[in-house]
Amino acid sequence: MFEAQIRTPIPSSCALGTLREIIMRVEGITKMKEGVRGVFRVKARDIKKILSDLPSQCEGVVVSPHEAKVFVKEHTCLVAHFIIDSGCVISNAEIQGRDIFWSIVCDDESFLKLVRDLEKEGVDFEILYKGKPESSSKTTYREEEILQMALMRGYFDFPKKVKLEELAEEFGIAPSTLSEIMRRGERKILESYFGSRFEQEK
Repeated sequence: MFEAQIRTPIPSSCALGTLREIIMRVEGITKMKEGVRGVFRVKARDIKKILSDLPSQCEGVVVSPHEAKVFVKEHTCLVAHFIIDSGCVISNAEIQGRDIFWSIVCDDESFLKLVRDLEKEGVDFEILYKGKPESSSKTTYREEEILQMALMRGYFDFPKKVKLEELAEEFGIAPSTLSEIMRRGERKILESYFGSRFEQEK
């Protein structure tokens, strides 16, 4: 068993491909006869506008001021079809810009089948990672969620475009709690980046 991450362009027919300035995580995808259906967690500054822009095959429910769950009832996603048919398991899918980053769990046989199917259909893809499951030092969803939103909103810009207190208000937590989560996530990212060099110098 190993994990892999694959980048593919967003298909022109993607139900969520037109949405902008969102953080999206997949919670579940299943195959249907003519397509796939899935549940996604979406975060955005104006979540009500995001939901109003959803296509007809999507249904969204607000779960917090800046978060919603979106149910895609039917969608013809060729890549998702190939992943499921190959025997690989989709653990996450994230939209960034005009790309989708698929995180999958698989074995050698299912991974090779997936690669062959993508190549046969002429799908543009890039294998970004293939290896053993990452250690527990990986950032949690909450840490990544907050750090990504902070980056998108310009918290790390100079000068800052958004204050810590404003971000904390969006997430509904105290500024001190937000700061602690951010520092914890930043530390994990730095440890992952410096790898063994960091461990040797500790």
